[in-house]
Amino acid sequence: MQLEGPLEEAIRDTDAAVLIDLAGCQFIDSTGIALIVRAWQRIDASAGNGGKGGLVLCCQNEQVRRVLEVTGLEHSLRVFETREEAAAALRG
Repeated sequence: MQLEGPLEEAIRDTDAAVLIDLAGCQFIDSTGIALIVRAWQRIDASAGNGGKGGLVLCCQNEQVRRVLEVTGLEHSLRVFETREEAAAALRG
């Protein structure tokens, strides 16, 4: 999986600010959803311990966005149409 290695590297830092850009993603399955959820949980847990991290998604593909909606992630995570909007959200 192309996402797993880079995502694991990004969330090693407890103050991680992570933008997952799904622009090139045409399909996402339960494995991809699970990776995103685990990353979100780790970042969220470190934020509770004084970390300053955050996780946002950038997703333009309607099929992928529909999966995020059906799984509830669209409403639990910050999901943006463009990379610029997602990056701005991380900057605050």
